[in-house]
Amino acid sequence: MTSPRSSLVAALIVAGGLLATPIATVLAQSATPIASPVASATIHGIDLANMDLAADPGADFNEFVNGGWLEKAEIRPDRSSTGSFQLLSDELKVYLIDLLERRAADPALDPVSDQGKAVAYYRQGMDMATRDAEGIAPIKPMLDEVAAISSLDDYVTYQQTSVFDAVSGLLGMGVGSALEDSDAHALYLGGPYYGLPNRDYYLDETIGTPEIVQSYVDTNANLLQFAGYSPDEAARLAQAVFDWEKTLVAPTLTREQQQDANLSNNPYTLAELQAAFPLMDWTAYQQALGIPVQDTVIVTEKGYLEALPKILETADIDTLKAALALELIWANAGDLSEEIGDTAFEFSKVISGREKRSPLEERVLAGVQGSFGFAVGKLYVEERFPPEAKAEMEQLTQDVLAAFRLRLEAADWMTPETKQKALDKLSKVRVKVGYPNTWETYEDVEIGPSYVTTGYNAYRAQLREDLDDITKPVDRDKWNALPQTVNAFYSPTRNEIVFPAGILQAPFFDINADPAVNYGGIGYVIGHEITHGFDLEGSQFDAEGDLSDWWTDEDRVKFEALNDRLAEQYSAIEAMPGKFVNGQLTVTENAADLGGIQTAYDALQARLAREGVLPAATPAAGDSDIAPPFTPEQQFYIAAATIWRDKMRDEALQTQIDSGVHSPSSVRAVQPLRNHDPFYDAFGITEGDPVWLAPEDRVVIW
Repeated sequence: MTSPRSSLVAALIVAGGLLATPIATVLAQSATPIASPVASATIHGIDLANMDLAADPGADFNEFVNGGWLEKAEIRPDRSSTGSFQLLSDELKVYLIDLLERRAADPALDPVSDQGKAVAYYRQGMDMATRDAEGIAPIKPMLDEVAAISSLDDYVTYQQTSVFDAVSGLLGMGVGSALEDSDAHALYLGGPYYGLPNRDYYLDETIGTPEIVQSYVDTNANLLQFAGYSPDEAARLAQAVFDWEKTLVAPTLTREQQQDANLSNNPYTLAELQAAFPLMDWTAYQQALGIPVQDTVIVTEKGYLEALPKILETADIDTLKAALALELIWANAGDLSEEIGDTAFEFSKVISGREKRSPLEERVLAGVQGSFGFAVGKLYVEERFPPEAKAEMEQLTQDVLAAFRLRLEAADWMTPETKQKALDKLSKVRVKVGYPNTWETYEDVEIGPSYVTTGYNAYRAQLREDLDDITKPVDRDKWNALPQTVNAFYSPTRNEIVFPAGILQAPFFDINADPAVNYGGIGYVIGHEITHGFDLEGSQFDAEGDLSDWWTDEDRVKFEALNDRLAEQYSAIEAMPGKFVNGQLTVTENAADLGGIQTAYDALQARLAREGVLPAATPAAGDSDIAPPFTPEQQFYIAAATIWRDKMRDEALQTQIDSGVHSPSSVRAVQPLRNHDPFYDAFGITEGDPVWLAPEDRVVIW
């Protein structure tokens, strides 16, 4: 399902848990996380053709803003959804594929340059005849190593170096910022690998339905046959692997517990680690990784680690080996033959509703992005992101930061002591826009004899670089997101907000659009990411990015009560028949949406005041005839709802509700606005209108 390099990212997230918070995610369709809207290239601002001006904004605001588009939108067979996010993702893919094709035809391209390597890797991926002829062969040596395991001791010893094969097995491993000292790196030990979206799919039958579980088991049985298992043996072991994974996830943190960073911050001395899991020689483990032996390792799943020795007492070695083989195959399925990739895709059909795989060139592009992403990004920026766009975006970001400062100062529920620390944290937020000042390079990556081999060469070079960081201070100027990524991020351990060039295009950001549209688009996103520094998770970290309790007890109680109100409000929303939003699981993203819309609006009002624009007249109560020319306030809210335009297959929507930390797009388009008083004035919405939310039920945190 993912490339080897993608597995490294997953391992780091498991290990660190709090590396970055994106504004949005799209159900797995490529290895590159992409989420952002799209608009016509010839229209700067609001496209009336995508609206339903006959709809009453007080009855159905999403229909009013997006109804025209929803009526004509069709989901591609290889997609689980379509909408603002997916369409811009598709546009970007078309451009990047063309970019690679053009470079491949350039006789002046240096084959040993980073761009030359990216093009060579692209050519290997597109050579499907060779990939089909190779079949499972590129990973056969790794599968043979797993097959040679004959005892529990062998199994544990194998995992000392399995990360180099993109296999985490029992214990995910990664290097990241130390939670209590964000300037230093630490070695993290995480939880187990499992194939379903999250632990609830194993433990809650309302989420891990019999259909989903059976599809997963059946797909695993078919994949095991590529590793040499007979059909009967593969079927038996596929069920055994599911049962084994269910046993492993039971003692791991719940998704709600994962929101408390302190529960993932468990420093173990080497002696304590050896006592907790004596089957592993932890000194030899670190030596096998090629790093200086660390006296302290941070365990993110303490309960799981303590339960593991007992669990292993009854483990069946054949099941353990089959689980490792499956992890290897899943990590590489998309990079091997079409037959193997098609087999793995059968499970994706059930979990996402997609009818077919993405075109080959898109799948190969995802691999190139994962292995040589900054080489491609440098070319992208040169062609598509001028310096003046970067400067304008940086200024807009400062405007929204200033508006958030005013909101912090006005928060009457906070004591002066906590408020001052919050203001200090805000003043130290680092802003990254567009692209890095210093580009990542790939001089240590060699083009191998096969597509899979080259991918592993890139993955291992990156892993080696990450492991070598263990003795170095954290480089806060380093980018962890590709500049061509259509997303935005907040990192609590760095206290930074990141806006790659990929997201800085219409309708999020368009210099030629009315400022109100930009504030409703990218301004909303900026406010969202800033608010992440002050949500239930981000607020556990101080101005330097260190895990620290900088709150008074009184303020923390009030803050949590406000978030509880928000979680309760969202939990009452039925996102599809019989399926309600999980307000607690999505509370940090919902709070960020709330802060984002409110802060961006304030920033717009400050901009309008600077430019001498008078406040707009309020529409008559109950007036449903809202039409252009729109006021700045109306443009702002329309732009905000536009970015969440989306049409999703039922299977994908159910998966998002069951496993995602973001509320469905149809909820995000309206619910944050319903909590904002000026929204009602802008459209003349009054009590009795379906969109109306009583003032006493509206939540304002920041």
